[in-house]
Amino acid sequence: MLAEFLGFNQSMPPFAESSGENILNGVNYASGAAGIRDETGKQLGGRIPLNQQIQNHKIIILRLLKLMRNITETKLLLNRGIYSIQIGSNDYINNYFKPEFYDTSRRFTQMQYATLLVHQLSNQLKVIDTSSVSIKML
Repeated sequence: MLAEFLGFNQSMPPFAESSGENILNGVNYASGAAGIRDETGKQLGGRIPLNQQIQNHKIIILRLLKLMRNITETKLLLNRGIYSIQIGSNDYINNYFKPEFYDTSRRFTQMQYATLLVHQLSNQLKVIDTSSVSIKML
């Protein structure tokens, strides 16, 4: 819906199907049941946690560099992008509130867990920012 509102004619390709020039208009890294924490949603089967989604974004940056052959233009493209991240509810629904699969609720109070998630997400967001700003280091 967001892509449609912004005027895109079609959805952005999922990372697994992204290739060639179709990455120039964006890539979708989303994964159902994923969480901030790597183990979140593990009991549900295959999912791509936020840390892996960030690694996938770095792969796309390398592909963009190869495709565009210009660091400055690649940075401009990345800086014009809109990053939309909706994550965290699964860390409660499919982790904290699932004591039969995880010991999280026995190890942390809800406030401690919230603090842990905020801290981890903050660090993950810094990695995303670093990966797009300092691409010449890749």
